[in-house]
Amino acid sequence: MKPALLSAFLLFPAAPAYPAAPENTAAVLSLDSGAYLEAFSAFQAAYGGEVVRYDLSRQKPVIDEKVKLLVTFGGKAAGYSYPAGINIIYCLAPGLSVKPAAREAREVRIALTPAFPATLAKIRRIQPGLKHLRILWSAPGYAPYEQAAMEEGARQGVQVTPFRLEGPDSLPGALRGALGEADALWLPPDPLIVTKENLRILREFSWDNNIPFYGSTKSMTREGALASFGISFAEIGKAAARAAAALDRGEAVPGTVYPERTELTLNAAAAKKLGIEFPGPVLDEAGYLFP
Repeated sequence: MKPALLSAFLLFPAAPAYPAAPENTAAVLSLDSGAYLEAFSAFQAAYGGEVVRYDLSRQKPVIDEKVKLLVTFGGKAAGYSYPAGINIIYCLAPGLSVKPAAREAREVRIALTPAFPATLAKIRRIQPGLKHLRILWSAPGYAPYEQAAMEEGARQGVQVTPFRLEGPDSLPGALRGALGEADALWLPPDPLIVTKENLRILREFSWDNNIPFYGSTKSMTREGALASFGISFAEIGKAAARAAAALDRGEAVPGTVYPERTELTLNAAAAKKLGIEFPGPVLDEAGYLFP
């Protein structure tokens, strides 16, 4: 697996909203509320026209034959069966692995985390002495990134060890195995292991053993991660709009698209417990600091 898998393959330049063709585009939401609706609203605003949307929790989508592009929001929407000839953009589907040859048309995934090289670089800014980072994951979609993550770690002088958990209950054993080896942990937005109980276990392990735990969403920081490097729902929607506009124009779009703007959140209580002082530039960059 080449390192490029974890790089921002394509950054679409900022441009005026593309005049969408609503009859050719539709959206499917796992639920027409919360994060899904927030991301969809940002997508529609940036795309430049009203887009027909379906709430999968209430109805099965009946896709008009004119539709050439579908944008899905959420894991259930991503997993629904769609016509093979329709281009699909997947949003808010953690752990999803896009296989370019699986369908007749294009499939594009909007990343939920920044490209790993950027994430690792930011962790090193907070923890300059980092030597060994362990990544905890479980969803099959993260498997293709193991080798690229290790190679990126080697380039940045950090031993990166991806560790696959068999399920949410295997976290305690994985943490015991990290003692004496890893000096930091990173958790992607993996729906198979990210539970409130597991975040509590991670916080207690991190604080009790002086091993910083880094997350990928604001909620992970709130629950005790030292810092999280993530992407807001609105930015995910905007990235989907840029990818959709590019597909409409017949341009090349990579299988994974990284939103342009990332979100850094910090936890002051975790920093105090771990004896870490956030550098001034990191504090300035943070979008939110939990007390």
